Amino acid sequence: MGRHVSAERRRALRGRFFLALLAIGALVCLAAFAGYRIWDETRGRPLFRHGRPSPSAAPVAVTLSVTVTGPKCQVFVRVPGGDILVNRNFTRGQSLRFDEQRLSVVLSDASAARVYVNGHLRPPGKPGKRVAFVALKG
Repeated sequence: MGRHVSAERRRALRGRFFLALLAIGALVCLAAFAGYRIWDETRGRPLFRHGRPSPSAAPVAVTLSVTVTGPKCQVFVRVPGGDILVNRNFTRGQSLRFDEQRLSVVLSDASAARVYVNGHLRPPGKPGKRVAFVALKG
């Protein structure tokens, strides 16, 4: 013979089940909202490692400033022997700045970005050519 569950017990179990579903749904919505906010805050905005952006075109007190002037440019920046700070494609007008002692930099298209190291403009490279260099603070 099967077990009999009273109607009262069945209602109590159903209520707990729906309460658990409601709590799970609320957590999923909260996680989705937080993810959207993070994505929205970082989408299409310049990346800044330290400090606020300077309104002038030529940075003064940062080790490295890169502004993409071509249609797109893959930018890779890392602290030698340490963290990768950025490794992604940038489009025209996007920029990033870093203030570190030493940085390894690789650009997929040497002519597609305006690069300042310690406030001094680096000469542009040949179109379509990859360029790698080390930016030292000072």
